[in-house]
Amino acid sequence: MDCLPLLCTFAVCSAVISQSLDRKRFVVEGAVRPYGDGQYEYMHPRPGALHVSELTSIAVREGDTVIPDNLDSLFNVTGEKSRQVKGRTVLARDNKTVVFYADQPFALEENVSVKFGPGLRVRRSERRKKEHEAGCYEWSFWIRTEYGSASVQTILPFDYLDEKNEQEAIELGSIPMNRYRTLPTWAAKWRPSPEGEKAALDPKNKENKAIRDGELYYFGVGGNYGEHIGQSVITTREGDLVWWVKASAGAGMLGATQNGRLALWDQRPNDGAMAVYEVNSTYQVVDRHQMGHGYPLDYHNAFFDEEGNTILTGKTKVNGVLHNVVHVLDASTNVLLEWRSIDDFIDDADPILPGEADNGDVYHINNAERTPDGNLIISLRTCNLVLLISGKTGRILWRMGGRTSDFTFIGEDMDPPFFGQHDARQMANGNIIMYDNGRRWDIGGMRPSRVLELKLDLEKMTATRVWSFTHPSKLSSMCCGGIQIVDNGKGRPQTVLIGWGNGGPFFTEVTHEDRPRIVREFEGLAAHQPLLHHWEGSSTERPRLLLCSDANMQAVEGSRSTVGLQDWTIHFSFNGVTGISKWRLYVGNDSDVSLQRPLIERTKTAFEEIITLQELVDSMAAKNVTPTGDSNATFTDLYVRVVPVKRGGELLRPSKALKVPMAVSSPSAQPVPCSCYQPDIGRREHMDRPKSGAGSAVVDMAAVNECAELCMTSDTCETFFFFEDTGECELDETRDKKRGGLHSLKGVISGRRNCLEDMR
Repeated sequence: MDCLPLLCTFAVCSAVISQSLDRKRFVVEGAVRPYGDGQYEYMHPRPGALHVSELTSIAVREGDTVIPDNLDSLFNVTGEKSRQVKGRTVLARDNKTVVFYADQPFALEENVSVKFGPGLRVRRSERRKKEHEAGCYEWSFWIRTEYGSASVQTILPFDYLDEKNEQEAIELGSIPMNRYRTLPTWAAKWRPSPEGEKAALDPKNKENKAIRDGELYYFGVGGNYGEHIGQSVITTREGDLVWWVKASAGAGMLGATQNGRLALWDQRPNDGAMAVYEVNSTYQVVDRHQMGHGYPLDYHNAFFDEEGNTILTGKTKVNGVLHNVVHVLDASTNVLLEWRSIDDFIDDADPILPGEADNGDVYHINNAERTPDGNLIISLRTCNLVLLISGKTGRILWRMGGRTSDFTFIGEDMDPPFFGQHDARQMANGNIIMYDNGRRWDIGGMRPSRVLELKLDLEKMTATRVWSFTHPSKLSSMCCGGIQIVDNGKGRPQTVLIGWGNGGPFFTEVTHEDRPRIVREFEGLAAHQPLLHHWEGSSTERPRLLLCSDANMQAVEGSRSTVGLQDWTIHFSFNGVTGISKWRLYVGNDSDVSLQRPLIERTKTAFEEIITLQELVDSMAAKNVTPTGDSNATFTDLYVRVVPVKRGGELLRPSKALKVPMAVSSPSAQPVPCSCYQPDIGRREHMDRPKSGAGSAVVDMAAVNECAELCMTSDTCETFFFFEDTGECELDETRDKKRGGLHSLKGVISGRRNCLEDMR
């Protein structure tokens, strides 16, 4: 159908703008239609756009609710090489955006022409049912010359269990986490820092119940570099571990979603690219998100808004330079909005001067999220720039920082106002708050890192420093970090949660007041963006239970030292489960341990509970308990099971039975050194390994030790993997110097050959 003259002009939107938004601080756009000769709120790709993905969709949004009639006739698409392009047209979940999907990818280096309309009818007023028909429009864009993928940052090599990790464990001192054996020995560990210890003694913090209560849980992820790569944790607000996971390929946790799930980024088996996964309260994957249009995901950010949309960031390479892409996707994965740096950063509008693009990653996006006025705030670290992007049109509304800033900055130490920043966001009062690193990898020597809060005046285009916090140690972080304003409830003061990145403590919580004071602080894990959030975790697995000995097995003057019952320890935990108040321990003479009468009941004190075999035997003697029920009977093996008990008395799933050979205290007993075994750690490829039905009901550490012995006596084995469900022992010739290949996997116990050799 040919385009006809406009039958009517668009009417000015009569929607009432919320009076709660201060126009000095927020951009209130109203009805805006900058595209298609003033007819459309949004068009993608933009007219004349270059380097467009061959997998792109084509989208048009008039701005009002679409009457979904004859949508298939709206788009007429042709390509220089593709000729007439066949496809389908859908109405997105917002009921405003119509999207065309080509049946086949566009040809590289071709010019694509679009004729849109007529026939798009919208309802301008729901109350009056007033209809309007938008006119037609023609435009074209160019498909990129080649696929330019953005590479994931190189994972640095780290030995499976190296001297550096052992040394750091010593430096942290005698903390409970150093004795945990249901986690790998190289798992991240932390403790209260000196500043945190001071804060714990501060009378103001003791008196403030709002800051002390533990109803929120901390979500943290190690950096995408170094020994903590791929490690994510959930802890209580007081720093007690709740959940630990190691994801391969440097994956990690992004936080909690609006519907109470966890968001993780990873590349799972059979996935061709990195994705964001949502997991439920039992840590099972229930949803998956990827960038649209074939762009690779950037792992810094995932934001889930109240309308059910997902905001993701990605990258594309153009002429050797990495450009940033931001997508707003609805629940059906339609791209409602795409912003690309290459569309706006042209000539004098480019925040990077010619010649500064030598390292390729010259913009480096590290977050994108909704603002209270419905727009998007974006942080670009390498060019020291924060952008406000229209949530309607995708156009830049203002620029802050860097060489193209629209603002004049007011206050002390504001030249430059921020440098290498992370996690910029707009608060409910319109202020902008961010983590100002004060330096970058490539440029050092600026100033200490800080949290910076700026008050905007959009009439005068000024940004005034109104609050900041610099760590007492004047620490400086070249990479990563983030902040969160914590609402502690009605009548309770706000606090600010700070993740310092690679240069500081695990996390710091400070009061958001004129003279901020530290409320709590932990050190040991270099975390990225922090988050406090409500959480209730459970599990489809069983508690982890194992037996080992930390005693010195080294020979003394040619003879092995004797290991007694007090040297053998039973360790048990329930990874990821909240609300456990106590544990019950049961014993029996076979794997079918009766759960009628507990031998020991103890209050939960930490993530992992530990008892010695001596304690176990003494408890049995005190209660005149024998596994057979016959006090005159003798036995060689003992079986132990534990049951976690939640607050209120609910009994959770019992553990498997742990086989405890009571001959372990004899001089001839084969040692099971704790430090040589990494529980529930396998390789990425093991995730595809077929399961064997119900699996074994017994945890047999002697069988694990036999697997380790086979590795030690082999001429080629460097790393072993023992599968509890089948008893299979896998010997691997690689030492696994890159932990990027290791992944949390229930029921796999692994270790390296030279650890056992060192213990003999």
